[in-house]
Amino acid sequence: MPGEFIKAFVVTLGLCAAPALGQSAARQPALSAEQAIQLFEEAGFALKDGRPVNRCGTPSNPRVAFIDLNGDGRAEAHVADVDPRCYGKPGAYFAVLTQEANGHWKRLIGEDGIVSFQRERSAGWNNLSLDAANSACPGLRRFNGTDYGMPTACGTFASAASLASQAPASTPAQATGQVNGPLSQDKLFDWDGGQLPEARDLPVAERDALFKAADMRPIGGGKWTGCPEDTSGNSQAEVSLVRDLNGDGLPEAVVLDGGIFCYGNAGAGSTVLTKTAAGGWKVLYTNQGFVSFLASRGTDGFPDIEAGLPGFCFPYFRWNGQEYALIARLDDKGKACDPF
Repeated sequence: MPGEFIKAFVVTLGLCAAPALGQSAARQPALSAEQAIQLFEEAGFALKDGRPVNRCGTPSNPRVAFIDLNGDGRAEAHVADVDPRCYGKPGAYFAVLTQEANGHWKRLIGEDGIVSFQRERSAGWNNLSLDAANSACPGLRRFNGTDYGMPTACGTFASAASLASQAPASTPAQATGQVNGPLSQDKLFDWDGGQLPEARDLPVAERDALFKAADMRPIGGGKWTGCPEDTSGNSQAEVSLVRDLNGDGLPEAVVLDGGIFCYGNAGAGSTVLTKTAAGGWKVLYTNQGFVSFLASRGTDGFPDIEAGLPGFCFPYFRWNGQEYALIARLDDKGKACDPF
């Protein structure tokens, strides 16, 4: 059941209109509680106990205004949130969404910064503008026929950089203090291997760059796989995590590919990559199975990795500056074991 926040949002919906410069008046949408929940989730806010939480897991109070950006008489939604501890410059985030014919909301853009709306249009939609004081990547965002995208190199990199600032990132000092110490089986953060919001929100161009770097193959319809031999369609890759894991200000990512045809009983294959200073992606580690990042660290502050495989004996890997090398095989009680 929806919480009090969602109920209050639905009740006060008609008070949220905010026509801006160059926009047309639009009838406010009549949303059910379920549609309001879907709007917030599509904008990038999970719901916990009926209240939105931002991508850092912090309770938030995002503001929603409704405006018509393409002159069709139907309202788009502008969602804005402020949290200097979570978002990049200037400590704010916005998303713009449109409501589809089936009533679902589709996000057109989501980016750190404060946006303004311009009279000028692209493909019939008002341009969006971010200035240098309110964005790490100032400039215009133009509608490309599908969404507002992230068309510039600055935009693509800024998006990845802002993801790197998300909790629970470590500072370089924290990482350095733990380098090459005893192996810990404690997880760096709770994660079940599912796709996290920051990975789901990744711009398409950045996602495709990750797939290419991870040696995934396009299979049509925007889908990729690391196992093109699997004709069942069960092997499909996704970017499941994007986060700064070693505190150097650049994000790491995990590409997960599913299916038993190539990955056996593990049912999945994982590739861990890091963003380079030049803006590309570099593979650090690949394995059959899932990955968990641990509190202990290797060279350059990269966290140790536990490979999630069937059975009760798990391999552990540590970055030595050149590769993630096997350092131990332990059971769930921390005792040395032999999987064979």
